[in-house]
Amino acid sequence: MGLRSNGLSLEIAGRPVSGRPVTGRPQRPAGPYLLGIPALLLTSLLLVPIVITVVAAFRLPDGSFGFSNFAVMGDPAALHAVRNSVAWVAVAIALVVVGFLLAVVSYRLPGLSSFLQPALVIPFAVSVLVSGATFRLIFDSAPERGTVTAVWSSLFGTSPVWLGPGLFWLVLVSAFGWTWLGYVVSLFRAGLDAIPDDVSRTIAAEGLTGLRRWRALELPLLRPITGVITLTLVVAAVRVFDLVLIVVPGPMQHDADVLGLNWWRATTTGDDSGRTAALGVVLFAIVAAVAVIGVRGLRRRRWAMPVSVVPADSTLRRPKPSKRVRRIGWTAGFAVSLFWILPAVVLVATALHSPREAGLRGWWSLDGLGLSSFDAAASIGLLRSLLSTVLISSVATVVLLVVAVPTAYLVAWGGLPTSLGRVVTSVFVVLAVTPVQMYAAPLRDAIDAAGLTGSRIALGLVHAAAGLPFAVLLLRSAFASAPPMLVAEALQGPARQSAVLATVQRTYRPAVIAVAVLEFVLVWNDFIVGFLISGAGTTPLSLVLWGEARQFSASSGTVAAAAVVASVVPAVLMLTFWRTVVRGLTIGSRP
Repeated sequence: MGLRSNGLSLEIAGRPVSGRPVTGRPQRPAGPYLLGIPALLLTSLLLVPIVITVVAAFRLPDGSFGFSNFAVMGDPAALHAVRNSVAWVAVAIALVVVGFLLAVVSYRLPGLSSFLQPALVIPFAVSVLVSGATFRLIFDSAPERGTVTAVWSSLFGTSPVWLGPGLFWLVLVSAFGWTWLGYVVSLFRAGLDAIPDDVSRTIAAEGLTGLRRWRALELPLLRPITGVITLTLVVAAVRVFDLVLIVVPGPMQHDADVLGLNWWRATTTGDDSGRTAALGVVLFAIVAAVAVIGVRGLRRRRWAMPVSVVPADSTLRRPKPSKRVRRIGWTAGFAVSLFWILPAVVLVATALHSPREAGLRGWWSLDGLGLSSFDAAASIGLLRSLLSTVLISSVATVVLLVVAVPTAYLVAWGGLPTSLGRVVTSVFVVLAVTPVQMYAAPLRDAIDAAGLTGSRIALGLVHAAAGLPFAVLLLRSAFASAPPMLVAEALQGPARQSAVLATVQRTYRPAVIAVAVLEFVLVWNDFIVGFLISGAGTTPLSLVLWGEARQFSASSGTVAAAAVVASVVPAVLMLTFWRTVVRGLTIGSRP
């Protein structure tokens, strides 16, 4: 057969077609798929126990399958726990609204966040257990010890028992809000700062102000960040566990019961394993249902502000506020910062009193000042628990980074078929909101059977597996938001996949740093995973702190000293890398 075009003649010799016809799709290289094998092995630490729990929930004592185990939800105590868990979800959503309003105020009053930002970061860095211990000190029912009680008594002559029936909710919600509000405000503020100034000017020129401006500009642009924040806080609220244990006195803990605590009590009292598994499945169903609010944000390939490749025109930036506005912002920021940092001052001042004086008098007393509470904390094994926590946190962080970075790249740019990519992303979304109760019991049994009870390395691997889903989702969004031009140039180069990986890692390093810092701090502050899974010998800081807090009235000075020591490392890490962490979480926004 001959072809002629533009004076060029070609002769092609045909031959019979042999073999079966094949589709015209290009072959996908198998090499990138190898990047996902470590993640598959690590997530199996969660997936297998979750499957065992689900099967146990539906398996009846006679070996058949049915829904009889879920009759446990007819128990009044279980129903009470479900209502409390749903109430915590409402608290989380209210906190998102409050945090958004504060972020808007700080955006309108530049200078407000100059003092307020560090004050908001410190509570987020400390563990919920430390927050609970701090607010239990503040709301102590004795006016000679409790700050709020002393102020209330001086103003009104008498004071209610803050840790009594009904009022302990005020203490719980205060501690929860103190911990999470800084996270909410910082992310919303980063999103507001990332809105292009020329867009704001256009909206203003069209006469849209107040609520109309919120609906037309800020709410739509902040919707992805709002989804992520809502998801994070809702999951944290449903997982409330250690806060109730340390704040609410033992005789009233049943009133404050949540579903996670109800599950733990059922396992410790020898209740039927099928019924406890059913409780875990119900808890997971609640978390998954409410987390749908934020899933849309995580599913977007680009759920935050894109990186600005071209520098913004300086003439289009927001005009600087007047001196009067800046002065108002600084004054308000300084006043709010002093109020917000007060719980941390109470904790440190209590730790600087002797154990005896800390149990008798408030933090403002000058009697018994010294470091004897730190000596008492050292005598309960604080140094050993510090070293143990450093090892567990380091192992979990290193393993997480080694596994999460290539996996996120595989999902974002590795060439997975679209349907497979959606399945993988959905699995990680489900695992990210799965409560510990869904895999704790089978995993603990497996660790015991393998002779690894009390192994710090095993606990570190469990932490890495638990943190992997959120890390992959965050890094995937960061990688997927890479400028298409850079990725296209890398794909056309000789190194191809390695060049793409190097490009997205270089461009979105803040997300990698955010994952590392958050994983280290979260593992350092963890209580529930260590409490439910680890055995004697791991001794992380949170377990030592909780053990001493069980006699809170007699050991408040020792508890405060241990809490201060436990909070130093995460607080320094957060204060040092907070801007980078926020940039990584919002992927390109500039706080």
